[in-house]
Amino acid sequence: MKRENVLVSEDALARQREFEAKIKKMFTSREAHPVACVDTFGCQQNVADGQKLMGMLADSGFTFTEDPKEADLVILNTCAVREHAEQRVFGNLGILTHTKKENPEQVICLCGCMAQEERVSQRVKESYRHVDLVFGPHALWKFPELLWQVYETKKRVFSVQDEHGTIAEGIPVVREKGVKAWVSIMYGCNNFCTYCIVPYARGNNRSVKEEDIISQIRELLGRGFGEICLTGVDACSYRPSFSGLIQHILEQIPELPSLQIGSLDPAAVDDDFIALVGRYRNVHPHFHLSVQSGDNMILKRMRRRHTREDVIKLCGAIRRVRPEATFGADFICGFPTESDENFQNTLKLVTEAGITRLHVFPYSERPGTPAALMPQLPVEIRRERARILREQGETDND
Repeated sequence: MKRENVLVSEDALARQREFEAKIKKMFTSREAHPVACVDTFGCQQNVADGQKLMGMLADSGFTFTEDPKEADLVILNTCAVREHAEQRVFGNLGILTHTKKENPEQVICLCGCMAQEERVSQRVKESYRHVDLVFGPHALWKFPELLWQVYETKKRVFSVQDEHGTIAEGIPVVREKGVKAWVSIMYGCNNFCTYCIVPYARGNNRSVKEEDIISQIRELLGRGFGEICLTGVDACSYRPSFSGLIQHILEQIPELPSLQIGSLDPAAVDDDFIALVGRYRNVHPHFHLSVQSGDNMILKRMRRRHTREDVIKLCGAIRRVRPEATFGADFICGFPTESDENFQNTLKLVTEAGITRLHVFPYSERPGTPAALMPQLPVEIRRERARILREQGETDND
C-alpha cells in the first residue's frame, strides 16, 4: 500500500473531544472517579505518545496511578524494537488477568508499535481475550473514539489497519513534572534498516509544520519548561530541512534556555547544523548518535547510511566548534554475521570517536525484517558482546 501524509483535520480532532466529553459524562453520571495506569515502553517517541494518551484521558476525567490494581483502565504503550521488551509486554498482559478478575469492569488496552504488528494483534485476539482494545500508532489520535466504542458496545475493539500515516497536532498532553519537555517534530521513518520493524509499524516520514513546532515550544516555555528536546523516529529527516528548522527555532525564540536533539543520524548531519552548534550556545552540548556498529561491513548489512569514518569525522567537527561537547550512541551487538574482528572495530570506534555514554543492546531478530533471515549468532555471544561493550562505556566514563 502506498502511504500518503494525512493531516488530521480540526473537525476530526474536535470530534474526538466530543468522545472525551461522553466518557467524562458517563463516569460523572455514575458518581465514579476513573483512574488510569499508562505504562510506556521504549523510545522517546513512545514517551511522547504516552503523554498524549494521558492528555486525552485527563480531558476524559481520568486521574492516574502507577499501580494497575488501582486502575479502571490499564494501557500498555509498547515498543517493537527488541524481543525482550515484547516478552515483558506479554508477561504483563498475563499478569493483568488477575487484576481483571478482581475488577471485571477494568478495561485493558495494548497500543504502540508492537500492537501494529499483525502477528501480535492476532496473538492477542486469540490468546489474551481479557484485552479489550488494541490499536497502533496510526490510530492514536482517535483513542477517545476507540475507548468509547469499548464502553458503549462492551465488545473488543481492534484498530490496526495499514492506514495512511497521520499528523495530528493539538492533542492534549500530560507532561511529567520537571524542566525538560519532549516535542515531536516528525513521525515515521523511510530508512528501513534491515534489523528494524519500526518503519512497518509507524509508517512513512511525516514532518510537523514548523510554525506548529515553534508555537508549541513557546507554550512550553510559558509553562516553565526550560529544556526542550526535539524528538522523532528519524528526526534528522525532517522536511524541508532539519538544519533549517533548528535555525528558525533559535532565531525566533532567542530566550530558549536549552535546545536538545533526541538522536542524530550521522549520515544526515550537515555542515549547517554543525555551524549552528558553534554559533548558538543554547544548543545543548551533549549529542546522542544512532551509530549501531563500528564496522563498515556490518553497517552496510544493517543498511545504515554512514561509515565508522563518518562518525569519527562528525564528533571531531562538533568538538572543533564546541570543545565541551560530549557524545552518546546506540549500539547493537551480535548482528547476524558479526565476527570477532567486526566487534573489535566497534570497541575501537568508541575510543576513537570519544563516545562516553553507551546505549547497548544485544541484537534481537524481528520477524518480517531482512536481518531475521540472515545467519544468526548464538544468543550467548550477543549478550557477552553487549556486556563487554557496556563495560568499555563505563570505563570511558571514568
